[in-house]
Amino acid sequence: MDVEFRHLRAFHVLATELNFTRAAARLHLTQQALSNQIKQLETRIGATLFQRNSRQVTLTDAGRTLLARVPDILDTVGAAIADTRDTESGQRTELIVGIRGVTGLDLTPRVLRAFATEYPHVAVTVGKVGFDDASAGVLVGASDVGLIWLPAPDGLDVTPLLAEERIALLPADHPFAAATAVPPAEMAVQPFAWWTDNRDLAARDFMTLADYRDGPATIGAEVATLEDLLAAVGSGQAVAVSVASVSRFFPWSGVITRPLLDVAPSVLAVACRAGEDRPLVAAFIRIATKVAAELIAEGAATDVLPTTGS
Repeated sequence: MDVEFRHLRAFHVLATELNFTRAAARLHLTQQALSNQIKQLETRIGATLFQRNSRQVTLTDAGRTLLARVPDILDTVGAAIADTRDTESGQRTELIVGIRGVTGLDLTPRVLRAFATEYPHVAVTVGKVGFDDASAGVLVGASDVGLIWLPAPDGLDVTPLLAEERIALLPADHPFAAATAVPPAEMAVQPFAWWTDNRDLAARDFMTLADYRDGPATIGAEVATLEDLLAAVGSGQAVAVSVASVSRFFPWSGVITRPLLDVAPSVLAVACRAGEDRPLVAAFIRIATKVAAELIAEGAATDVLPTTGS
């Protein structure tokens, strides 16, 4: 089956636009040339991809099946071409991945391994980013792509990957220690540990349960690292809300965890700068999304959108 890259690109653009005039303009082709390419693709695949009449263009079931795969193919080929050009010019191909509070997740090493397998000639630099940078270094240019917890600051394009339960971190002698789960309205009025110089109000509101209280959070301790936060909680200065994977640090002296009652989970996302169009960044996002879906299917992670029963 002799399918050419130009056929797949023409199919993708037409499947996106569902309009021959607009698709042909994007591809810098005449409508007749575009129509010929689509017919060639359909002939070589042996399937009708579009239903067309004088009023509209729609995808067939076969077309929808192909559309689910084509973006990955185009991203991979684009990245391979870019890598080859960089090799020819003597430039080193590099991708910098910023990670913020995600080192304990199964997802992180699996994404990095999957990316290295598919792009062995790309030098991947992984940088841990302080909790005061909600973009994982992406907005300041320190990272090309980042793994972050939502909500995200402005200026990023984000792709949600998976969800994780939010939990309460409490001093071992706190009154809530006797509870099997903590009511969020009662947790929300406690003094919280929060990150020094972190002015991300959306993140602070989310992780201090602002929806369950009137007025701003009370900050009982300012911290710079996760270890600082756990020490502040363990010493009784503050409480905190975190994600369940923080339990990798336990046992931690003086700190216990409890579930929070009926609160939305935290959502992990892969982020890049708004409008980013580099093929390697797109490839990393594609691979991260695929790995997250595999973890969810294995039952090792929770889907961003919970399933509902009938």
